[in-house]
Amino acid sequence: MDFQLSGEQQLLREALSGYLARRYTFDERREAVAGAGWRPEVWRALAGELGLFGAGLGEADGGFGGGAEEIAVIAEELGRALVLEPYTEAVVVAGALLRGLPQGASLLSAVLEGSALVVPALYEKAGRSDPARIGCMLRDGALTGDKALVVAAPLATHLIVSAREAGTGAAGDGRPALCLVRADAPGLTRRDYRLIDGRPAADVTFTGTTCERLDLGDEDALERIGAAIDAGIGAQCAEAVGVMATLLERTVAYAKQREQFGRPIGTFQALQHRMADMAVALERARSMATMATLALKADAAGGAVAAERSRQVSAAKAYVAEALKQVAEGAVQVHGGIGTTDEIDVSHYFKRAYVLQHQFGTAQYHLGRMAAHS
Repeated sequence: MDFQLSGEQQLLREALSGYLARRYTFDERREAVAGAGWRPEVWRALAGELGLFGAGLGEADGGFGGGAEEIAVIAEELGRALVLEPYTEAVVVAGALLRGLPQGASLLSAVLEGSALVVPALYEKAGRSDPARIGCMLRDGALTGDKALVVAAPLATHLIVSAREAGTGAAGDGRPALCLVRADAPGLTRRDYRLIDGRPAADVTFTGTTCERLDLGDEDALERIGAAIDAGIGAQCAEAVGVMATLLERTVAYAKQREQFGRPIGTFQALQHRMADMAVALERARSMATMATLALKADAAGGAVAAERSRQVSAAKAYVAEALKQVAEGAVQVHGGIGTTDEIDVSHYFKRAYVLQHQFGTAQYHLGRMAAHS
C-alpha cells in the first residue's frame, strides 16, 4: 500500500506550513494565549485565503472532494505549529455532525467560509469519557441540563448539543437527539475557563433553552455522534504526530548544543537511549495515526463496518496517548528545568500533549472501547 502523499496533498501541506511559518510565530501564539485564546484573523485566513476548511469535505457538502487523509495532513501541520484555533472541534467534528442534513447545509457553508463557528457539546461530567451517557433533556423544543468541557464554547456562534427526548420513556431513557443552539440563546449560561494549553473552554448549562432539533431521518443520533468523534480522534492523532515530531526535533537539537562536563549532553549514552525511545514511539504513533485515517477513509467509502472503524480509531487513540506521554516527558527531562519555563516552546508543546491525551476520552476508556468492538 502506498502511504506517500499525492501531489495535491503535498501542495496542501506546503501551503499550510508556509503560511504558519510566516504568520504563526511562537511569540504571536503567546500573545494570543494571554489575550482571547485564539487569533480571529488567522481563523478567517485558514478558511478564506487557504480554503482549508473545505479540504476535508466532499463536494456534495460544499467541500473540495477531500476526506480523512486531507484532514490528517492539515492536523499534523497545525500540531507542528501548535495552533490554538479549534479546527478539530469546529470543522472536523461539527462538520461531521452537520454533513448531509438539509437543516445543516447553510450553516455548514458558513462554517467553511469562516463566518460561523460551531462547536460540539457532547460530554457531561457524569458520563466522563462516554458520549452515550446523556442526561441533558429535550422537552417541547427546549433544553435542560449541563454539558462539560465544551472546547471553544466562548468563541462559538452555535453549539450542537446531544440530548434525550423527554416523554419517550423514564427520565433519562428517551431517544437520543442532536440539537442546534445559538450561543447567545436565552437560558444558556457558561462558566468559562482555559485549558492548560491556553485554549478557551466552558461548562455550559441549559435552562429551558430554545433549540432546533436536527432531523436525522432514520439515523440513530448516537451513531452520528460516534462517527463524528471518531473523525475528531483521527484528526487529533495526526495532530499529536506533529506535536511529537516537533518535540523530538527540539530535543535532539538541544542535546547537540547543551554541554555538561565539557561535552554535549547528546553524547551521553543514557540520553541517546531516551531519545531513541522517543523516536521509536513517534514512528509507531505515526503508523497508528495512519491506521485510524485509513479506517475513517474506508468508512466514508462504505467499505467498513462502524464497529471496525471504532475499534481501529480507539486502538490508535490509546497508543498515541501513551506515546504522547512518553515523548513529552522525555523532551522535558532532557531539557531539564528550562523545559518547564514559559519562555521556550517545549513547555507549551508539553501542555498541548497533555490535553490531547485526554480529550475525546482517555487511553483507558479507549482500550475498553476497543475490546468491546473486538
